[in-house]
Amino acid sequence: MIRRLLGPGWVTLGIAGAVVAAILGAGLLVQRTVLPAPGAATLAGLRAGIWLERYRLVDSTITLDGRVVRGRCLQDWFETGGHRRRGAVLRLDDGYVLLAVPPHTLTATGGPPVTRSASPLVLMELAGCPRVLARRLQTLAQQHRGLTLERDRLSFWLKATHITLTLNPRTHAPTGVALVARGTRGVSQIRFTPVTTRLRELLGVSNG
Repeated sequence: MIRRLLGPGWVTLGIAGAVVAAILGAGLLVQRTVLPAPGAATLAGLRAGIWLERYRLVDSTITLDGRVVRGRCLQDWFETGGHRRRGAVLRLDDGYVLLAVPPHTLTATGGPPVTRSASPLVLMELAGCPRVLARRLQTLAQQHRGLTLERDRLSFWLKATHITLTLNPRTHAPTGVALVARGTRGVSQIRFTPVTTRLRELLGVSNG
């Protein structure tokens, strides 16, 4: 009776719709079976990476080998060799300035000998330089490995350095960095800051 009322075309469409729904449902089931749900550490890494990508400027208070300095790291565009490239400038309150623009620019000026003797990568990690940390977090999260979460502390390795990020339990934003490298231990508190024209000028970045 229903078949006569609806007509053969509607019956055919109804059957086709049911088949499509069944296929989609089976596909989702296979996807869930093949692709495991991300763990807590992976999710924490993704969220921390999003915060680091969202903000280009990070203020920091760094304690390195018992000495305290304050820093500011900006991710921006820089003119090098006649080309505009993405990089980072780190300025510490002891006069040290580090400019890192891949693939060939890594220059450090000013500051006392104790700062200049430190690894530039270690200083950038402690200062919370966004892309340095974000890229590593994104890589490990995509690979579902290398991230360890204990309460609000997310740990991982970056080359030969063991890094632990302290995360805000509510927003999941990184608020601190602790690292152990060969012969070096350091901790820092970091804070994301909106970029303004004045801050860019203070950090030596032109608006051109």
